[in-house]
Amino acid sequence: MSKELELFWKEVREIQNCIVNVLLINTAKYEGDLEKLLNDATFETICSFMELIDGVRNNELRGEIISTISGECIHSGVDLHDCCEDFLECSDI
Repeated sequence: MSKELELFWKEVREIQNCIVNVLLINTAKYEGDLEKLLNDATFETICSFMELIDGVRNNELRGEIISTISGECIHSGVDLHDCCEDFLECSDI
């Protein structure tokens, strides 16, 4: 495995650990509302992955999402992590 791929998986592992720990610490605030808990868990996870693609989490890593139709990067000039709130559900807790 290349050094770069190891760095990528290290970031993925850190995302998972962070989300799990934050939600474990804050579980009580959901008062048994599993839907809100799952929405927040997936929201935070997806936003973290968008930060990884955007190069925000680690300046040595950045990704592109390429359209198989046009061959173009579909998010040129857009930070994907900034769009999360416009499209994903999360609680107001």
